[in-house]
Formats: sequence, structure tokens, C-alpha cells
Amino acid sequence: MSVSTAAVSLEFQLTVDDFRAAIRARNRVVTKARLTNVAAWLLLVLAPAGLALHIHRSGVGAVGLREWALLVAACYFFALQVLGYQALFHRGRLRRHGPRRVTVDDHAVVCAGAESTTRQAWMQFGCYLERRNLFVLLSTDRQCMVILPKRGLTAAGDEDRLRALLESRLPRA
Repeated sequence: MSVSTAAVSLEFQLTVDDFRAAIRARNRVVTKARLTNVAAWLLLVLAPAGLALHIHRSGVGAVGLREWALLVAACYFFALQVLGYQALFHRGRLRRHGPRRVTVDDHAVVCAGAESTTRQAWMQFGCYLERRNLFVLLSTDRQCMVILPKRGLTAAGDEDRLRALLESRLPRA
């Protein structure tokens, strides 16, 4: 069966869940992000263990503000990196940007919103990811991404057409 690679349109409002799913998908394929997650887990385990050892050696009264600040910082870092809470920081921006209309064709990805329209050529992207509910286009350095929720597809068969377009232009990560 041949799938047409004509332009595909999506209309959607990004949500925190979309952003969180995209971050998790990116973190699975980006080595630096995987290492950061390992570091977050180690910090979450080692910081309380170090504090407990310090309390054991020096007594409860010897624990100062510096030690408690380290523990809080470790938990905060863990929450941001591993639990995906960084998506919550973008909640206001996602609401402000409002509904988006994205057109993907043979030449570029065009994202239009209430405040701006951007046109990104295919050479700006290094690869794409597909998850159950969305496609994620990663920049060549894999730090920036375009999130395309599947619920935004406007016509029947668009999911297969979009997948075919992505496969013809980008490697799958």
C-alpha cells in the first residue's frame, strides 16, 4: 500500500502532558539526558545517605543549613530531571501561545500560533521520535523539539501520511 506524502495539517493546543511525554521520549534517546537522569538518581540516594552519615557521626545538633540545603537541592534536581516536572514550568507559556496550526510538507514544518509563525526547513531537524500519542521532531543538536500530538491530526489517514513524510525526510531515533 502506498501512502501519499502530501502536506499534513495539525491543529492542537499543547498541554503539560504533551510536553512531559516529549521530554521523556527525548531523554530516552539523548545520551546526555540519560546521564543526567542517572546523576539525578545517584544524587537523590547519596544526599540523604550523606546527611544520615553526618548526623550519625556528629549528632543531630551538628546538622546545619548547608546540609539541609543540599538535601532540598538534590530532591529538587531529581524532581526536575526524572519526574518530568520541567514541563510544569512551561505551563504558562503553553497557555499563552494558544492553539497552534502546524503544516508539515515536503519542504518544511510551518508552525502558526496567535503570536507568531515559524517555518523550519528539514535540515534544522536531526531525527524524529514516535510515541503512542505524539511525534517529536528533534533539532540536529537534540536540544530543541517540535511536538506534534496525534490528536491534532485533522483528517483520516493523516497519521500514516505524517509518518511517511517524516520517514522520507528524517531518520527515526
